[in-house]
Amino acid sequence: MWSFACLFLYTNWGHNALSFLQWGARKVIGFDYSQEMIENCKTLHKESENLEFHHKSVTDFKFNEKFHVATAVFVLQYVHDKQELQKAIRLIWEHLEDDGLFVGLIPNGVEGVVAPKNAGKVLGAEIEKRQVPFVDGGLVTANFYEGDKVKCTSTMALHSNEFYEKCFKAAGFSKFEWLAPRISEKGNKVLGEEFLHQFMNPPCDIVFRVWK
Repeated sequence: MWSFACLFLYTNWGHNALSFLQWGARKVIGFDYSQEMIENCKTLHKESENLEFHHKSVTDFKFNEKFHVATAVFVLQYVHDKQELQKAIRLIWEHLEDDGLFVGLIPNGVEGVVAPKNAGKVLGAEIEKRQVPFVDGGLVTANFYEGDKVKCTSTMALHSNEFYEKCFKAAGFSKFEWLAPRISEKGNKVLGEEFLHQFMNPPCDIVFRVWK
C-alpha cells in the first residue's frame, strides 16, 4: 500500500472516492458541477477524514496542490465544445504530479459501435441513437432508466478517440493507451454471453489511461 493524492472529476455520491482512501490514498478531493450532488456527498461522508467535495466545473477549476491520480468516469463527453474539452484536459494535466496518472471512461468514439437493444434497461443508461456514419463531436441523447422506464435524459458529445488523443498530446501527456472495460465474473453471469458479445465488439464504452 502506498500513499497518494487523488482527484475525482464527478463524485458519484462519493463512494468511489471513499474506496481510494481505503486503498491507501492520503487525501481525496472530488468535485462535481451539480451543487445538489456535492451537498449529498458532504452529508453522506461527513465523518470521513481526508475526503473533500467541491462544487466546480471540469472546464474551470483550480486547487493549490497536485495529485498522483485523477479520474473522470463518464465526464468528458458532457463537454460539448472542443476548445473547452481541450481546456479541461490541460487543467487536469496541470494538477498532476510528474508521472501522474489520469484514468477515465467515455463512450467509444469510433465507427461501428452498436449497443444491445435492451442496454438501457439492463445497465441503467444508454445512448438513444448514434449517428451513422459517425460524426466527430456529434450531439446525442442519453437516456437514464429507473426500472423499465426512462427517468431523465441528457445531451452528450461523441468526440472521436482520435480527437481525445490530440487533446492528450496538446496538453503535454507523455503517453496514453485505450483499454476495453473488464467485466467481472459476476457481471458476466448477470449480463450473459450474448449481451456482452454485442456490447464489447467493439466496446460501447472505452477506458483511457494517460501519463504526465
